Amino acid sequence: MTEEDLIYFRNWFSDFCMSYHYENIDDQRNIALKERHTKDVCANMVEIARAHFNNPNDILLAETIALFHDTGRFPQYAKYKTFRDAISVNHGLLGAETLSREKVLTRLPVEEQQLIIQSVKYHNAYKIPTNQTAETVNFLKMIRDADKLDIWDVFIGLFSLPPEQRASAATLGFPDTDGWSDGLIKCIYDKRMGNLKDVMSVNDYKILLLTWIFDINYKKSFSLIDARGYIARISEYLPRNGEINEVTAQLAAYVSKMMTDGSV
Repeated sequence: MTEEDLIYFRNWFSDFCMSYHYENIDDQRNIALKERHTKDVCANMVEIARAHFNNPNDILLAETIALFHDTGRFPQYAKYKTFRDAISVNHGLLGAETLSREKVLTRLPVEEQQLIIQSVKYHNAYKIPTNQTAETVNFLKMIRDADKLDIWDVFIGLFSLPPEQRASAATLGFPDTDGWSDGLIKCIYDKRMGNLKDVMSVNDYKILLLTWIFDINYKKSFSLIDARGYIARISEYLPRNGEINEVTAQLAAYVSKMMTDGSV
């Protein structure tokens, strides 16, 4: 893969996004959210890749995966007016299908095409499938980290806005009610990532975001989590009590440990 390939892909993606622009303010706010998200995930991906890879080609592949990772979000929103996969379509699978149908990647060697397609297809899976090559798993872990890093940023920004100014599809239609589910708090005590199917409210979604810490893979990612203060910034938007203080302290200790003891 070359720099010229990446420029071609950036131009294609820009045109692709333009084809989904709306006159309706709320619709366009949702689409613009995904355009910004893609740009910021690319920046995260390059930062992680540069800390991990020595080969410039691998860094170009990493950025291409980030550029295309949410391709499926645009046709998903156009058809269903939601970003909630459970009530619409799996956006990772739809993104992979879109790239294949549009023949976007045909200028690359077949092996690189498949690496990108598989990384887009499974970037949002609850767990990485076991039938992937070691190289694909490496890139999948990387895009999953880069994606989470920006999703945290996106939601921190949204939570700071009054509801009427938020991109309406971003909180996936969950009610903004008091309280939260004990099962998601237990995930933090158990050091495991929560599942979207257990989310019943916006507060639950905030706690789910915190459990994503346990699905982070790279030391560089943990360093970025620490430097950007994600744990404290998300917890600011949860009701303050002893339990929330305790679990956020546990999360901060875990991040600190993984910054030095993590395997990659």
